[in-house]
This record gives sequence, C-alpha cells and structure tokens, in this order.
Amino acid sequence: MIRLARTPTAVGLVALVVGSLLSIRVLSQVGWDPTVFVAFGTDATATTTYAEERLGEVSLRTGQGHDGKFFFVQAHDPLILEPESNAQILDHPLYRSQRMLYPLLAGGLGLFGSRTIAWALLIVNLIAIGAGTHATARVARFMGGSPWWGMAFAFNIGLLSEVIIGGAGVVAAALAFGAVAAVLDEDHRSGVILLVLSALAREVFLITALGTAWWLRRRGERTRSWIILLVPVAAVGLWAAYLRFRIGWDVGVPDVQVFGPPFLGLMRAIPEWMDQPLNLVTGIGVLTLFVLYLRRTLISNALVGWAFLGFVPLAFLLTDLVWVHYFDFSRAVAPVITAFVLMMFLGSRVPMQRSHLA
Repeated sequence: MIRLARTPTAVGLVALVVGSLLSIRVLSQVGWDPTVFVAFGTDATATTTYAEERLGEVSLRTGQGHDGKFFFVQAHDPLILEPESNAQILDHPLYRSQRMLYPLLAGGLGLFGSRTIAWALLIVNLIAIGAGTHATARVARFMGGSPWWGMAFAFNIGLLSEVIIGGAGVVAAALAFGAVAAVLDEDHRSGVILLVLSALAREVFLITALGTAWWLRRRGERTRSWIILLVPVAAVGLWAAYLRFRIGWDVGVPDVQVFGPPFLGLMRAIPEWMDQPLNLVTGIGVLTLFVLYLRRTLISNALVGWAFLGFVPLAFLLTDLVWVHYFDFSRAVAPVITAFVLMMFLGSRVPMQRSHLA
C-alpha cells in the first residue's frame, strides 16, 4: 500500500478525486446543473438559444460567457457532417472547429445527446486532470524527484480555470505532458501520437512538438526530431484542409483578438492591474516566473523546460484582452506554470550534457 502511494498512478487518482470533489461542491450549489461549467453567456444569443432548444433552461454567466459554449455546439457534430446546423452557430467556425479533440471526446464521436454532452464536457476535463497529473508525476520521477510533484498539474490555476469554463486546455496540456513522459521513456512512437492529439485539442500546442524536436536535435537525434515535429504539423494541416472542405474558406478573424504586436498587450494591461491587486500580484508573479524558467531551461538539459519554452515568447504577443485579467493569462501560459515547478525544484538534477550538443 505504501509502495502504491509513491507511484504516478496513485498521484493521478488523488488529483482525479480532488477535482471531482471540488466539482461536486459547485454542482450541489446549483441544483446539479452541469451547464454551470459550460459557461453560456447572457449576451451570446446564438449559442444560448441553441442550448435552450435542447436542454431547456441553462446556467448563464454575464456577458459573452466562455469557450465551453462553443465546445457544447461542436460536440453535437465534431466531424462537421452537418455544418449548416451546428458549425454555423459558432462565432468563427474555422477557428473554433480546429480544436476538435475535446468536443469529439465529450460528444462520444457525435453519438451523445445534449444532456450527456453537458456532463461529458466536465467529466472529460476531470479525467484529463487525473491523466495530466499522472503524466507530470512520471516526468518528475524521470527528473529524479518524487511523483507527488505531479500535483503541480492538478493545482495549476490556469488549468483549473479551464475546467471552470469548459475549455480544451486541460486535455491539450495532459496530452502534452504525456508526450514529454513518453519521450523521456524512449517511447517515441507514443510521444508522436500524443503530440498529434494535443495539437488537435489546441493547435498552439504545436509549440510542444517544436520544443521537443529541438531537445532531440541537441542530443544528436535529428531524424527523430524531424518526425516528432512534422507529424503533428501535418495532422493539424490535414484537419484544417478538411475543415475548409466541409465549412468553406472563411478566413476572417474571430471577434476577440488574442494576438497582436509584441509587448503592446502587456503594456496596456499593466495600468489596469493597478486597480486590481490580484491581477497585479499574479501578473508580476508570471513575469518573474518567465525569467526564472528561461534561465533554468538554458542551463539545464531537462526536456520539460524546452518542451514548453515557446509559450514564453508567445505570451508577449497576447493582447490586453488576455493580459488584463489573471483568469485569462494564467490559462494562456498554464503549461509553463506546471513546467516551472518541475524546473525550479528538479531541474538542477538534470545537468547539461554538452557533448550531446549539435
């Protein structure tokens, strides 16, 4: 029993139980309505009407709501077989439909009914919390630490925020950390598959494929580095091509812009932080984290550092709409937060092997 408690499996199960208990507490306060985690918005008429026609009354948040409302729609038709009835409800069909894995799972490949989907959006994310914690625990053990460091995934504020709004970030991050663990275990085939799935959950996680490929190249494994980068890129590209075949060639941009000129969004957000202590403290903490994480990665040979390093420069392209509130920017850099914990406390155990540099 004591031996089991020291395994990644035990750590993952603990994370699953903790996440489930927190969710139960929220559900018990809203009459066990799972749509509280879907985040429909009072001002998002199209998706709210879509949901009410299928579920009746749903839990509403002020304003536009959050990502979960779009994934609820997508889960009804994750393979875009009837785009005129489902995908066209989305504010930007191509942009939203690119993130297909989470609604594919929550929709049971398109076979689940609306009530089941509302529950499945939460359940899939809770399972992802457990799986991601298990994967992070494996990474921690490869780095010479206790698997209980894996709880850095479960207690990541950005990933918990994703659960609250029915976002795809937890699934994508769990798969990405699983890929890192697989590569460390020399299981490169599984690593490629997990990186493909992670990028199909959220395309920005191609960053992890790039970082992993760079780490392999530094070790002299050039062929594997190309495979682990190009296969996920090809998968995302093929899905994008399929979407254009099913939906059309709408190449417009989403109503809410998340990327802009470097540093501009951050500079505009900082004055807003002054009136919100929590945003200010979290913002300063994240910026400090970036510096320490970058330094540790550059002097370490730890894969987990390189795998998520690309999220740091990407963060400085985010607009003030993301940077102004901790809830949003913590989600945008969530993988870095977990990787940072491992790098700071375990990274020194993985010294640079200079003889392997390309």
